[in-house]
Amino acid sequence: MAEEKLFEGKVKKWFHSVGIYPAGFDENKMEVKEVGWYTKIWGGGYQKAGIPDIIACVKGQFVSVEVKASNGTASDLQELNTNRIRDSGGHGVFLYPTGFEQFKEDLTNMMDALHYDSYAPQLQEVYK
Repeated sequence: MAEEKLFEGKVKKWFHSVGIYPAGFDENKMEVKEVGWYTKIWGGGYQKAGIPDIIACVKGQFVSVEVKASNGTASDLQELNTNRIRDSGGHGVFLYPTGFEQFKEDLTNMMDALHYDSYAPQLQEVYK
């Protein structure tokens, strides 16, 4: 468990370095232009089992990350939920330390390829 938590910290640190910040993060502390948002899901008695560790929206794309230690394995429920995310058009990954560099490259390529215009201003007008 300790290895997984340390690795999760590295993932979050990298997220910050590319502009993906946690929910409620102070804009004045953002060192890089914001391109995404994430929240950490804490497992426990009040949370549904099998939900990925990190849920994110990056340049309009849904991204879920199930962080695993090098010897970790995904549960059947984690696999089911991640496959449902993928089947719905989202990007769901099981992230192991050995795949971190590839994950960073893939997510960076995705961010570089996406040019989006936020629909938030239009939706604010519709849903006043």
